[in-house]
Amino acid sequence: MEDARPTAYGLVMRRLALLCLALVCPGLLSAHPEWKEANCLGVIDEDNRLTLTIKFDVPSFLVGQTSKDAPIKALDELMRTPGRLADSIEPGRRRLLDGLRLEVDGRETPVVLVTFPTAETIAATSARQGEADRYPVMLNARLSARLPAKATKLRVSFPASLGTVFVNLRKGMEYQVVMAATTGSPAELTLSEAPEASADETAWPLFLKGFGHVLPDGWDHCLFMVAMFLGASSLAQALRRSLVFTVGHSVTLTAVAMGWLGQPGPWIEPFIALTIGVSAWLAFRGQLQERSALLLPAVFGLVHGLGFAAAVADNLADWSAGDIILILIGFNLGVEAAQALVIGTASAAFWTLRKARLPEAKLRLGLSLAVALIGFGVFLWRLLGLG
Repeated sequence: MEDARPTAYGLVMRRLALLCLALVCPGLLSAHPEWKEANCLGVIDEDNRLTLTIKFDVPSFLVGQTSKDAPIKALDELMRTPGRLADSIEPGRRRLLDGLRLEVDGRETPVVLVTFPTAETIAATSARQGEADRYPVMLNARLSARLPAKATKLRVSFPASLGTVFVNLRKGMEYQVVMAATTGSPAELTLSEAPEASADETAWPLFLKGFGHVLPDGWDHCLFMVAMFLGASSLAQALRRSLVFTVGHSVTLTAVAMGWLGQPGPWIEPFIALTIGVSAWLAFRGQLQERSALLLPAVFGLVHGLGFAAAVADNLADWSAGDIILILIGFNLGVEAAQALVIGTASAAFWTLRKARLPEAKLRLGLSLAVALIGFGVFLWRLLGLG
């Protein structure tokens, strides 16, 4: 009996060892025997063309894994299944091109895929490395992009399946950066300091900003214009109200931009809605006469100007007083153009109603009442929101 115990004990230990080996072996068999990080060389030539040469483990990328994580079984199926490797090349090209993002000064710039490894090159390279070292297969893909003449900053993001990419971006011997780029941390190269903004460069964008502040972003502003139109006796009168309103909000907008008034707080938003309700209610009551109709948009324009100030406040910090005036002219012209479009559209709609012999007067009253209720309702909602 004494001799049986060590035998039984040894048998148990051997079984435990076999069990551990069975658990460990699948992981060992599927582990990548050798893996290498991708690297990228980016060069900007004298013609301001950027060439990106990316060296990466192509089979791993084709199966959608990083070189570190790609299992041998998936790689062998890709390489040894007839036709599988050739069929994966075009999807791989698209994945690389779609996953690589180049931003120049914050704007995405198109990139052209110039070369990508062929199925024949991948298979031949793997075979040349030998059976034991058949992976990884490190080959080059080349991409190209044309950069703007005054580019100041580049950002390059890579597909997630490339993993960490060691990047060397350079322009001659002037600018160079070497870094490791990951999915959440793109490679960046600063070529020069950003040029100081000038009024010529900013007036047009601020015209568009002013237009966009009304259409499509300023639904409450549009309602105010509709209220002004509904209380007018003609299109010309409505357009005069729009112009006077613009003069009114330009006064307070300029005062805030020049530092004569402080930045308005959130309290201004309820009162902007209140101007809509009051204007539409007066239009419903038929109390927007010519003499008062010009005073009303001028006063209400002062209120709206405080609301507009927040839209351009961030753009004004580094500009001179002279530039601010020119820039605000561009912004206000954009606002006025959008207002004229709203009034013109309303006028065209009522012209269509007249041609269709519909009850224009009743529709005008009904619409005025609806706009008034919306204005007063938004006023209360915003007022409660302050608390």
